[in-house]
Amino acid sequence: MAKTATVRALMEPKKKEKASKILKRLGMNHSAAINVFYSLIEEYKGLPFDVRVPRPRPEVMKHIDDSIEKNRCLGELLAK
Repeated sequence: MAKTATVRALMEPKKKEKASKILKRLGMNHSAAINVFYSLIEEYKGLPFDVRVPRPRPEVMKHIDDSIEKNRCLGELLAK
């Protein structure tokens, strides 16, 4: 099948430059890499990797909870 469809994407120039170096070492260009990616999307019927929101580490959550409590207490003091 002829490859005549065009895909355009905007990205940070440094990201493109870094990816270009890696693809060159793999003997691929951007078009070939995108074709591989799209083939995997077809095969997996979705993205070929998990996309999820990372869970914060417990120590981060404790810090956030402590900050919320401090701000709540400060708010109560200021309201008096």
